[in-house]
Amino acid sequence: MPAISRVFFLIAGISLMTAAMLSAYGFHGLPGKVPDSELASWAWAAQFQLFHSIGLILLGLLIAHAPQSIWFRAAGGLFMLGIVLFCASTYLETLGFIPDTIGNVAPLGGSSFMLGWLLTGIGGFRMR
Repeated sequence: MPAISRVFFLIAGISLMTAAMLSAYGFHGLPGKVPDSELASWAWAAQFQLFHSIGLILLGLLIAHAPQSIWFRAAGGLFMLGIVLFCASTYLETLGFIPDTIGNVAPLGGSSFMLGWLLTGIGGFRMR
């Protein structure tokens, strides 16, 4: 299996574990401490982290079948970038660790997710 597939699996596993932990914290530890609108943002971030971490696993499997695919590699990079820009910035902003102005990078993370899915589709279409 290509090294990049193994890296995607490892990052996805860590990210999925973290997303599960942060989801539980958002449900059990945050109510009453942050406004409901921020709880909703937290929940969206956790869901997006879960979905895109599973996407990384999918990409790791696809790369195992198409090891030279630049499309799948780039999509994985965009998913990881999106997890940082969208999910992590949302968590940090909700907890008050970064100002709202820095948290405004979240839309760039969302765009990274969208472009990553587009590249996944193109890569799948181009597979032999």
